[in-house]
Amino acid sequence: MPGKKNLLLSTLPLMVICCAAVLGIYALGQFLEENITRNRHLPILEIGAEVLPLEHDNDLPMDRLSVDMPTYFGADTATGVYRVRLGGEPVGVIFSPVQARGYNGMMELAVGIRYDGTLGGVRILQHRETQGLGDQVHQDNSPWILSFNGRSLTNTPEDGWAVKPDGGIYDHISGATSSQRAVLRAVEQTLKYYAANREQLFL
Repeated sequence: MPGKKNLLLSTLPLMVICCAAVLGIYALGQFLEENITRNRHLPILEIGAEVLPLEHDNDLPMDRLSVDMPTYFGADTATGVYRVRLGGEPVGVIFSPVQARGYNGMMELAVGIRYDGTLGGVRILQHRETQGLGDQVHQDNSPWILSFNGRSLTNTPEDGWAVKPDGGIYDHISGATSSQRAVLRAVEQTLKYYAANREQLFL
């Protein structure tokens, strides 16, 4: 018995070291995973200040969920929803990427929506539109995208979500009609999805 007791006492430090090592490896893994997630979503932190310029105190990349959002072209697409909170209370969301089918292919948008359903802003993240024509919807090429700021389903009539030649309220850019239509449909669809699912998005 004394021999077993001495063996236990002699191996105890090794057991403590092994347990500490396991806990350390686990903690390091958690830390690295959080940083990898944060770095992967770093662009949203940069664009988020433009599409939803509201004060917040939560970690957006870590307060994200993915939803299958129906699109105007008939398919459900996986869209990231970054919840924006202040003091634990919701102040808005950023949908990214939102898919829009442009003239030359898919465009990806970031859409910021305040909690009350008002647009904070819209930005184009990626596109393949023709230079000098369809790409005029991009924020680097014209201020057109800024016309979404402050719009909502309540202050814009159903038929208003179109360019003026189509009977809507949005200015028309010559040569970029297809691109504008795609962005408008995608933004309106996103607002409708938010209005129908707002409370569930913040659970």
